[in-house]
Amino acid sequence: MRLLLSLLFLLALTTYSSATYCLCRDGVGEKDLQTSIDYACGVLKDCNPIHEKGPCYQPNTIKSHCDWAVNTYFQRFGQISGSCNFSGTATTSQNLPSTVVTGCLYPSSPGSAGTTPTTGTPSGTQTFPGPPAFGPAGDFDPSGNNGAPSLFISIALSLGFSVVIAFL
Repeated sequence: MRLLLSLLFLLALTTYSSATYCLCRDGVGEKDLQTSIDYACGVLKDCNPIHEKGPCYQPNTIKSHCDWAVNTYFQRFGQISGSCNFSGTATTSQNLPSTVVTGCLYPSSPGSAGTTPTTGTPSGTQTFPGPPAFGPAGDFDPSGNNGAPSLFISIALSLGFSVVIAFL
């Protein structure tokens, strides 16, 4: 009985995932997806992983390249509300895209996305002209549907199992 409760306790601890990805929506036209890639890569200044021979180049589709670019942008800027919208071409997800290949790293949290790009550039390089009207602006979700309730449920279950185990 004690082993069963211990396993349930561990299960309660592991069911919550804080991974949040920003992915391009299915059914969006290639032109809009390319605009999202161009914006995100212009700000990031490093989209080498989705260039030919990069670890995230395959599958070589606009959609998969868009997924990587907008997600990296979203993580790099701390998952700020509205930073995963890209004029409606992207949305957040708790799941990685099914097309991710081995060796392609998809950051799932702000700390795993590297550092925020610097504003200065070495002389002789072209700078990104700044955020166009396109940008990653979005709407604030007042419902608070951001995964926090799952965290509280997981903590409550963990505490409950701890109390039960303590009385055994």
